[in-house]
Amino acid sequence: MHEQALPIGGVSRTAQRRAALVSILGPRAETILERIVADAIRATDFVGLGRSVAERYSTVSRACLPVCLAALGAPEAERTRLFEENAKVVRDLVEVGVPKFVQRSLVSIGFRVSNGVVRDSARTYGFEPDELEDELRVFQRAFEARMFFGA
Repeated sequence: MHEQALPIGGVSRTAQRRAALVSILGPRAETILERIVADAIRATDFVGLGRSVAERYSTVSRACLPVCLAALGAPEAERTRLFEENAKVVRDLVEVGVPKFVQRSLVSIGFRVSNGVVRDSARTYGFEPDELEDELRVFQRAFEARMFFGA
């Protein structure tokens, strides 16, 4: 459960965790995306779809990163609004040749890599690794529910 009470200073612990996640992942988001796509190409020739589809995936996904980072740091209502406005990204990727099951796999890998980065950096931001990992998982569940399942 996430605390809703505001401590002295007016910023909830949830908001502090979300801000830390954005600070940690924001500067690394493109690098994480590039790593995932490069690994997928090396491992499977982009799951049999080819290099040109991988490049289209990178282009569409890179354009979505600022919105994802904004949602990562946002309060619930704003996060929901951002997801609603950008749910078309999954359709856009299907249209450029990336099936939804491939997208889900790549997103899962991206969150796994991000989780490692978050855990390694948590104490620098005054958090225990488990605390930021939990906050990232909350975001991941919300992201996947909206983007892939329309919930």
